[in-house]
Amino acid sequence: MSVRMKSKPEPSLDVDGPSIQISWKDSSSLLAEWEVTEQTKLSIEERFHIPIVELPFVLRLYDVTEREIKQDGLDRYVDFHINYQAPEWILYGIEEGRSYCVELGVRMIDGRYYSLIRSSRL
Repeated sequence: MSVRMKSKPEPSLDVDGPSIQISWKDSSSLLAEWEVTEQTKLSIEERFHIPIVELPFVLRLYDVTEREIKQDGLDRYVDFHINYQAPEWILYGIEEGRSYCVELGVRMIDGRYYSLIRSSRL
């Protein structure tokens, strides 16, 4: 199978919010890149009432090959714990011929998950 490569993926961008994009690094990994503005950092701290450096950030990688994300408990995803201050992260274990998207989010210790931004489908 061949891997669909995108040279310059379009970032997703919420108005006044963070942006995130993904691209193929090689046939078994993706590169996720994001930007979180200072104003967005303050908004996140206000939302969670926790300093941003103490929040447990994750990249949630969704396999959207056979279905769109429905948040019904049947979505296929893997969480990668990250340092949100890093502007990019490499996601390994990707399968050729499948479609993916990524969310930058916060997953609390009790398992609750909050999405901040979702990438375009790749």
